[in-house]
Formats: sequence, C-alpha cells, structure tokens
Amino acid sequence: MAVFVELTGVVVVSLFTPLLFYTVGFASRRAILGSVITDVVCLASVAAAALAVDPVGRRCLLVLGGAVMALSLAATAWIFGAELGADGGKAMPRGCAAGVVALVCVYVAGFCVSWGPVSVVVTSEVFPLEVRPAVLGLGGAINGALTFAQSQAFLPMLCGIKYGAFAFYVGWVVVMTAFVAVFLPESKGVPIEAMAAVWEQHWYWKRFVRPAAPAQQKDDEPA
Repeated sequence: MAVFVELTGVVVVSLFTPLLFYTVGFASRRAILGSVITDVVCLASVAAAALAVDPVGRRCLLVLGGAVMALSLAATAWIFGAELGADGGKAMPRGCAAGVVALVCVYVAGFCVSWGPVSVVVTSEVFPLEVRPAVLGLGGAINGALTFAQSQAFLPMLCGIKYGAFAFYVGWVVVMTAFVAVFLPESKGVPIEAMAAVWEQHWYWKRFVRPAAPAQQKDDEPA
C-alpha cells in the first residue's frame, strides 16, 4: 500500500502545484492561490472520508478514488498534450488553464477521500498485531524514499516527456486500482482478531495462508 500511495502521483502534484499552474499560464500569485485551493479541497475530502469509510467500505472508496484520479490525470495529460504540444511551445487558452485547475482539484479530492487516509486504515487493520509495528515502520521508510525519488525525478520527467509524465501516473493508478478491486479483502466491520479468517477465506490469498491450529484445552484436573 505504501508503494501504491506514492505512485498515485500525489507527491509531485502537492509539491509542484504552483509550478503546474504557472506552466498553464497563471501568474505567480494566482498559481500560489491555486495551491491553497487544492489544500482546502484536500481537507474537505479527508473529512468526507472520515464519514464514509465505515458506511461505504475501504475497498469501495479505494476503487472509487482510483477511478477519479485516473480519469482526472488522463484528462490533464490530454489537455497538456493538445494545448502545449510536445515541445511546450504553445500558449494554453484561459479556459483550458481553468480546466487544468479544476482537474487538479478533482484529482486531489479523489486521493484525499480514498488512498490518502484509507490506505492508513487498511494497513493498520489487515496485518496481525505481531507484525503491524514493523509493517507501519517499513511503510514509512518506503514513503520517505519514494517521496525523495519522485521530487528529484519529476521535473526532468516533465521537461523530457512533457504530458507523458501524467500518463505515467495514470498507468500506475489503473494498476493499483485493479489490484485493490481483485486482491484486497474488505475489512469493514471485521474485528482485528478475525482478519486471519478473512485471509483464509479469500479466493486468492487462501492458498498462501495456513489455517490457525485450534487451541488445545488444558486439563484443569489435579494430577
């Protein structure tokens, strides 16, 4: 989950939002204002996720958010490619620039209502208590490493393959959304102690999970 969250592209969108808005024709102040707007959208979406995660379910939110992110990123890539061209030599019309801002807000909403907060919930629920601290620590290390790598690589990607940088993340979002839809068991309403049984009954993971041995009853009678 940690790898998937980083490969949604949210790191580069959050770090380089002012640059993206400046690229499509906004002045510096308006570009920064657009970044503030996306932050407000993110906060509102996280609040919506907190209300919806139990009634809707973890897997449903992840799939829905993945679909929203993939569509918004694909539309952003299309606008960049059609209006700026492969060499970035064209000027983007104001209407298309406003469309990019709207699409970025839709993308941020899709992430913050699903993969952002829900991935943390899923990670804390699906692993046994014995390995959960190690898993969460490993996930944090992976997040940090991938954040650093993407922050260093995105600008060369954007300069090198232009709108293909967004298409790159579209591909990853499609892969991770399909993976969750097929392979992730739903943990809504499942006690943490019962997650082992959920893995044992899953159509795919049951072949790798060994059923727990029944506990032996101790003889309480005196010797």
